[in-house]
Amino acid sequence: MNKCIRGLEIITPLESFRDDIIILDGKIRKIGSEICNEEIKIEKGKYVVPGLIDIHTHGIGGILVNDVKSVESYEKMTKYYYSHGVTTFIPSTISENVEKLISIAGILNEAKSIGIHLEGPIINPNRAGAHKFFTRFDERILEISKLFKIKRITVAPEILSDRELETLVDNFQVSLGHTDANSDDTRRAIGFGASSVTHLFNAMRPFHHRDPGVIGVSLTSPVYTEVIPDLVHVNEITLNIISKLKGDNTILVSDSLQAAGLGEGEFLLYGEKIICNKACFEGNNKLVGSNITLDEGVRRVSKVVGLKEAIKYATYSPASLLNLDDRGQISRGYVADLVVLDENLNVLMTLKSGSVVFSIFKNHYKN
Repeated sequence: MNKCIRGLEIITPLESFRDDIIILDGKIRKIGSEICNEEIKIEKGKYVVPGLIDIHTHGIGGILVNDVKSVESYEKMTKYYYSHGVTTFIPSTISENVEKLISIAGILNEAKSIGIHLEGPIINPNRAGAHKFFTRFDERILEISKLFKIKRITVAPEILSDRELETLVDNFQVSLGHTDANSDDTRRAIGFGASSVTHLFNAMRPFHHRDPGVIGVSLTSPVYTEVIPDLVHVNEITLNIISKLKGDNTILVSDSLQAAGLGEGEFLLYGEKIICNKACFEGNNKLVGSNITLDEGVRRVSKVVGLKEAIKYATYSPASLLNLDDRGQISRGYVADLVVLDENLNVLMTLKSGSVVFSIFKNHYKN
């Protein structure tokens, strides 16, 4: 039995037009008209876009990845992501001792997570941000890479030898972050195969016109660059610079803590109180993360760089980095991970492999 989505503007996101989407066996069968067994027609809907892909998120809905202790809590997180249009996410750990990270990875593997992102602990303490655990290269981390299809790790290249860098690149997608790397350190890491930079401009050596460092090199080389889209971690002008220089290699990431989706309030990180309002802060007003959801990030960024670019940076670009060649676009043969948005870009419905996994409507089918 096929189903179709009718009457909405499709943002593929490489182009936009109005047509029908025909879904069969969890995949997009065609773009165009066809008689359907089940028709999804949403009066308030305006756009249908690919499912959002969040490659760097520490939590949502009151659940922190580091605190996930069962498959059930992981599945609860997943439902929160669906309600915000995220159909693929890579759970990100904050730095911990290696034994704890191995334990967390085991639970995520049991829950059949598509991947994991280790943000640290192989990072520079001088650019720690919220992180409290640090280590140099540790062979045991390599065990985690065997558990997942997608495995990312954020590291500071300046604290790694050539052999260590090469070993990590052979086992993970390496991203550079929480780093004091200069230009030479950065070029060396990219030469070994580092493919991205974690939350560009944040928790790294600042740009200087005589010492451009990791920021200068990443803006002028073909690596991907993450951006936290709350417009607090970087402002509108900086976002525009990144978009103009990096184009499709720009990736929006929530970098969210468990506060995401819960509004303002007090939460715990490493057992210490943090305040989340426009972002998340320690008591000394130091930024420690985000409470944004990726759909909210798209709404904000669309006002700066345009709707099609914002959608692209949250779908096509992360899929390209992760080598996910079956999602991130609306095209024949792609997995039917789709999100229906209203004119204000609010999520009305989310489909995962063609099945409705979130809807604000009680009755969404018209036979």
